[in-house]
Amino acid sequence: MESKVSLEVQNLGKKFYHRWIFKDLSFKLAPSEQVAVVGSNGSGKSTLLHLLAGQALPTQGKVAFQSEGKVLPRENWYRYLSWASPAMEIYTELSLKEHLRLHFSFNKCILENPQDIVEVLKLEGHAHKPLRFFSSGMLQKVKIGQAIFTHSSILLLDEPTSFMDEANSALTLDLIQKFANDRTLVIATNIEREHKLFKRHISL
Repeated sequence: MESKVSLEVQNLGKKFYHRWIFKDLSFKLAPSEQVAVVGSNGSGKSTLLHLLAGQALPTQGKVAFQSEGKVLPRENWYRYLSWASPAMEIYTELSLKEHLRLHFSFNKCILENPQDIVEVLKLEGHAHKPLRFFSSGMLQKVKIGQAIFTHSSILLLDEPTSFMDEANSALTLDLIQKFANDRTLVIATNIEREHKLFKRHISL
């Protein structure tokens, strides 16, 4: 990875209409520190990831990225992070190989050959199939794989094993542990098989 990035959240809150989803949330993550954000449905886990990714603005408080003692401007956060969620949209008219080729024409891959991701994800038999024909679990595996193998200092994952069967869940969690262990990682989940892998939890 390039420069390590730390993350600080100060008095963060998000309100929709007249209802606070969460408020007064503060925590720090040192470079390469990893945490699971846990909470029931509707507690704001996905919303928090959107705020951390700079994809939404908080109602109160702030998020700060720092590298080598310098605060990174919000408009540059995308250079340091990769992210995936079940709701993330991808071009389903493309085949898996075409999708990976497009994504990694704009992003650096941590593997020497991005097409090796097809084999790592155990999707060799589906490499030339349009993504619209993939099951929900297969699509989720593609999204998570794309995020994991994108060169980044911060990795944000929203319920990474959603829609997956036991075997694919195990594969995905193994890949996260193997390829994300040197990155600042935030995983939002209420799934036990996911959050039990993390020593530190933040509850919403």
